[in-house]
Amino acid sequence: MPKIVRVDSLASDTMDIQLDNGSIVLLNMKPLMADPAFAALLEDDRILYPKTDGISVFWRDGPRLSVSEIFTLMSGNTKEETEQ
Repeated sequence: MPKIVRVDSLASDTMDIQLDNGSIVLLNMKPLMADPAFAALLEDDRILYPKTDGISVFWRDGPRLSVSEIFTLMSGNTKEETEQ
C-alpha cells in the first residue's frame, strides 16, 4: 500500500493527496459531509488543515482517513460521477 507524503486542502470540499509512488489524488470530500465528524470540521474550518502520518490523513481533534479508505472513497466518487 502506498504511503501518503503530503496532503493539502484545495477547498473545503477537495483534498490534494500526494503518494510516495508519485501519484496525486484529488479527493472529493462532499460525500463525507453527511458524517457529523466531518461536518464539524467544516463548521470551524479545521477541514482546511489536514495532516498526515504517512498511513492516514487526519485533523486535530477529528476523524482519520486511511489510504485504503481514501481509495474506497475514490472508487465511490468515480462511480457516482459516471452515473450522473
